[in-house]
Amino acid sequence: MGAPPNILFIITDQQRFDHLGAAGLTGIKTPNLDRLATEGVHLTRGYCPSPICTPTRLSMLTGLYPSSHGGYSIGVTPDPFPEKTIPAALSSVGYKTGIIGKTHFVTRPEEEAHMAGGEKPDPSFFRDWNGPYAGFDYIQASTGHTVNHIPAMHYRQFLEDAGVDYQPWFPQMGEHYDHEFSGAWNIPAEYHDTTWVTDRTAEFIEQNKDQPWYCWASYQDPHEPFVCPEPYYSMVDTDKMPSYEFARPGEFDDKPSFYQKLSQRQVSEFDDGNGVPCVFPSERHEQDQKECMQATLGMIAFLDEKLGELLAKLEETRQLDNTLIVFTSDHGEMHGHHGFWGKGMTAYEDCQRVPLLVWGPKLFSRKGDCDSLVSLVDLPATFLEMAGVQEYPHLQGQNLLPLLNEEVEKVQDEVIVECRANQFKLNQYTLVTSTHKLVIFHGYELGELYDLESDPDQYTNLWNSPEHQALKAELMERLVRKRMATEPHFAPRKVFA
Repeated sequence: MGAPPNILFIITDQQRFDHLGAAGLTGIKTPNLDRLATEGVHLTRGYCPSPICTPTRLSMLTGLYPSSHGGYSIGVTPDPFPEKTIPAALSSVGYKTGIIGKTHFVTRPEEEAHMAGGEKPDPSFFRDWNGPYAGFDYIQASTGHTVNHIPAMHYRQFLEDAGVDYQPWFPQMGEHYDHEFSGAWNIPAEYHDTTWVTDRTAEFIEQNKDQPWYCWASYQDPHEPFVCPEPYYSMVDTDKMPSYEFARPGEFDDKPSFYQKLSQRQVSEFDDGNGVPCVFPSERHEQDQKECMQATLGMIAFLDEKLGELLAKLEETRQLDNTLIVFTSDHGEMHGHHGFWGKGMTAYEDCQRVPLLVWGPKLFSRKGDCDSLVSLVDLPATFLEMAGVQEYPHLQGQNLLPLLNEEVEKVQDEVIVECRANQFKLNQYTLVTSTHKLVIFHGYELGELYDLESDPDQYTNLWNSPEHQALKAELMERLVRKRMATEPHFAPRKVFA
C-alpha cells in the first residue's frame, strides 16, 4: 500500500449545484472545475445535510447530522462543542491538518472568543496564534461575505500588514451600508478573501509536502451580497447568463402556509426573537437580477482561476498524484427562483443540492458524471477511510470509496436533509430518492411530495393526490427507517443494569 493521500477539501459558500461548466453553466468558463469533473467524478446528485451554513459545516467537521452534533442553525453554538472531530482523527494517524478561511462552527459574535478559548481577544492575538482549533493543528481564519464583511482574525492582520486602507472596500465599517447592493466591487483582487485563502492554502501545501496533510480551504464566495472585483465582473458574457423563473401566480396554494407567508415577508410568527434564517423575497434583487447573476458568475470565475493555482502548486511540489481533491459548497442559493433569494427552509433543489466534484485519477477508477445519491455527511467517512483511520466514534454518513472505485453503483437509496431554522418554530425533514422528494414539517399537517423526474422544479405538490397516497406512505416509512439508522449514539452500555 502506498503513502496515505493528502486531502484538499475546498468548500465555497452558497454555490448552486448547476453553477459549474460541467453542469451546463454558460456565461463564464470554468476550466479547472471542469477538469475535476471530467478527470475525476462529478456527483450530480449531491445534497447538503442542512441548507444553512453552521449545521452543514459542523456535519463536515464531525461526520454527524445536525440533529446529532447540536449546531442545528446559524446563531447556535453547540454546547458542548464537539471534541471528536475529523481533523483530530486524521492528526492521530500522522496527518498535518489545517483550515483556512471561513469556519462558522459557532455563532458569528463568538467566533474569536471561541478560538481564543475564552474572552474575545485583542485583534493582535491573531498575528501570532495559528491554532490548534476544533481538532485542526493549524488555522488562518476570516469571517463574513464580500461587502457584508468587517475584516477580522488572520485576514485583518493580512490587510494591516499590507499597509492598505481597507475601510472603503467594506462599507459596513462606514456610515453607508447596503446589504442588497449588487455589481462590481472596488476591492483589488490581490486583497480579496479569495486570493488570501488561496495563497495561505498554497503555503500550507508547500510547507507540509513531506508528510500527509488534510487542508480545508474555505472560501466566502459566491455568497450574497452579490459583488465581484474586476476583472472578473466584466469577463462575464451577460448574454449567456442563466436565469430562473420567478414565482408563478398561485404556485404556493398547495404548499404549507408558510410558503405564502414567506413570499409576503409575513414571518413574525416564525421569529424566535433573533430573526428567521430562511429564504426571502427581494424586490431589489429582482430588479437587479442581471447584476446579481453577473457578480455571482464573476465570483465563480475568480474561484476557478484560484483553483488552477492550487493545482499548479500541487504539481510543482510533486504532490498532485497523491492528493484527493474534493470541491463542494455548504448549500445552494435560490437566486430568484420561485421568487426567493438565499437559502433555508423551503425544500427546493436550488438550496438543498450542491456542486460536488471528487478528483483523484491515481486514487480511484470512476470518471465523469455519476447520478448516485450522496450527502456531504458522507465525506468525513470517506476521508477517514482513505487515510486509514481504524477507530473513530459513530459516523452517520456512507463511505464513498466503493462508489468511486466502481465496486457499486450506489451507496444508499435515499438521503436526508434536515432544516431546523430555529429551536421550536420551524423544523423540517426532507427525504430524497432517485425519483421523488418527500418533505414533512413539525406543526403542519400538510407536507410536500414531488416527482423530481417530471417536475424537477417542484411546482406540483402531490401530497394530497389520491393516486400517490401509497407512495407517500412508502416514503414516510423510508424516512423513519433512515432516521433510525442515523440516530445519535451516546455512551456505550457497560453492564446489564
